[in-house]
Amino acid sequence: MNAELEYLPVPGAELDRIRCNGHDDFGNAVVSLIAGGGEPLRCCLTIAPAGDQIALVSHRPMTAGGPYAEIGPVFVHTSECPVPAPDVFPMDFRDRRAVLRPYDASGQMLDGVVAEPGTSETELKRLFEDPAVDTVQVRNVVAGCWNFTVRRHG
Repeated sequence: MNAELEYLPVPGAELDRIRCNGHDDFGNAVVSLIAGGGEPLRCCLTIAPAGDQIALVSHRPMTAGGPYAEIGPVFVHTSECPVPAPDVFPMDFRDRRAVLRPYDASGQMLDGVVAEPGTSETELKRLFEDPAVDTVQVRNVVAGCWNFTVRRHG
């Protein structure tokens, strides 16, 4: 447990809106798929087991706006799922390679780090030693997709 940092999935209100409307905030229909297993879910920050009902939707993780406010694809459950503990690094992402992108409060990218399996938590602590870092996006190494956002608690 790391009470200093929070690990944030797609916000619940956004998921509720997408599921209720049948489309994401960018007009893409929610099409239910059966997980083959291994899809990173950005709603509950787990890896999907084969057979789960999921959808691929668009999400913009950067709330500050600006040139780094990318919109990208994310897998989510098509129905409500457990909310991840905000103060615990997501276990299913612990042993994966990741790109860590720190941003300041205005949304400008400050750096970039490739974290090898098992090193993301240590690298995050190091990045947050810089007081200019407001958030860090944890991303997929190959596809570049957003996995989750990390910020200081409180």
